[in-house]
Amino acid sequence: MSAEDSSSPTKCGVGIRGVSMAIDTFVWFAFLMIAISIVGAITGETQSTPTGSETYLTGTPATVALLLWLLLSIGYHMVLEWQFGKTLGKFLVKIEVTAADGSPLTLRDSAVRNVLRLVDYLPLVYIIGIVFVVLSDRQQRLGDRVAKTVVVR
Repeated sequence: MSAEDSSSPTKCGVGIRGVSMAIDTFVWFAFLMIAISIVGAITGETQSTPTGSETYLTGTPATVALLLWLLLSIGYHMVLEWQFGKTLGKFLVKIEVTAADGSPLTLRDSAVRNVLRLVDYLPLVYIIGIVFVVLSDRQQRLGDRVAKTVVVR
């Protein structure tokens, strides 16, 4: 193998991408707590208890909190990948997202890739995304294929 070959990016499969997503899941969980807290504070559904505070949302407030959480979570991936090519999880495992030609992502690329993350996640725990990566010679999930992006090391 030549020195040139060893410096070219390697496409990332399910394993390392899964580790990255597991790390980012902690960020998603923090966003969920933030969304619930914001909606609970606005609606008055947050109660002080001797051990802290509790928020119980149902109906429309719960739906609003869910939508806020999705916006924060997708926005997290979209903005960080657009600006830096990586989220915290990708940074920690030393992988990044680029356009298929190796150039940085545009805002549109990142938006398409990350909105389709919702489909890749179906029916549970990225099953569709995993199947697409495994069946792809470029190791791309559905969002990567449509946005023409790749995850590389």
